[in-house]
Amino acid sequence: MLHFVPRPWVACGLLALTCASAADAAFHTSCSVQVQEALRRINAARAHGQRCGWRSMPPAPPLRWDATLQTVAFGHSRDMARRNYFDHRSPEGRTITERVRASRYKFSAAGENLAGGDPTVASAVQGWIESPSHCENMMNPRYQEVGVACVGSAKSQWGTYWTMVLGRRR
Repeated sequence: MLHFVPRPWVACGLLALTCASAADAAFHTSCSVQVQEALRRINAARAHGQRCGWRSMPPAPPLRWDATLQTVAFGHSRDMARRNYFDHRSPEGRTITERVRASRYKFSAAGENLAGGDPTVASAVQGWIESPSHCENMMNPRYQEVGVACVGSAKSQWGTYWTMVLGRRR
């Protein structure tokens, strides 16, 4: 299922990347994930609890950064950027569960959030908080670990492709 949070620079729909507001006029094609900043923002949201659409989510324990999950996130972001698609399933139908399983991360739960076009980890995390399904995923207390990655491509529709992979080891 494709989840998308409308951002100010994508307000024009399919023409979003050419119809940006003056404040967000740049088409972002580069990004990086500062691990400590990403973890701080994600865990701050979890610590306070969130209103995810109509659902109140209580505070959840902090997540730990996991390099394997980051590698899985990077692989999916890179694939979306290179092949210019935006979906939880690859064009071949490969899912988050299959991607995590292939990494040899032994898990009992795995989830994924995507964002496209965001210039920073701050805007990607804020977009996930503002999207009810992404927010619920991020606030789910089952998850104990996280990895986030972003890949940019000037030859793609979204410019930047963010992937958050959440997991819980067996």
